[in-house]
Amino acid sequence: MPPPITHVVDASALIAYFKGEQGHERVATLLMDERNNLAIHVVNLCEVYYGYLRSDGLQKASEAWERATKLLGLLKTIDDDFIRRVGRWKVDSGLGLGDSFLAACAEENAAILLTADHGDFDRVQQTGLIRVDFIR
Repeated sequence: MPPPITHVVDASALIAYFKGEQGHERVATLLMDERNNLAIHVVNLCEVYYGYLRSDGLQKASEAWERATKLLGLLKTIDDDFIRRVGRWKVDSGLGLGDSFLAACAEENAAILLTADHGDFDRVQQTGLIRVDFIR
């Protein structure tokens, strides 16, 4: 049985880590600590992929996908209850669809949501429903 997920990773945090942007050290520190088990939902990994595809082309997008799947657990939850949870986050918090998947993963796994996105997750953090860790 795999260890419990400690953190779910937002596309913004993973891209910051890959590109050495501000906050990448926080992600690196978490990855190096063997007590942590970081994961990303396939929908959020798609956000990383299309971000690279749009700005850097197919090769860099494919490399980012491969690197991510080696570093992080890949969540593919898509059952009815999970999708309802995603919908609730979308309506109750006004998050975008990808961010709603992220929040639903954090809730379902009782994990910390790791992000660089204050714009959407400051208000989520204030609800106290899930824990949010901002990398910057």
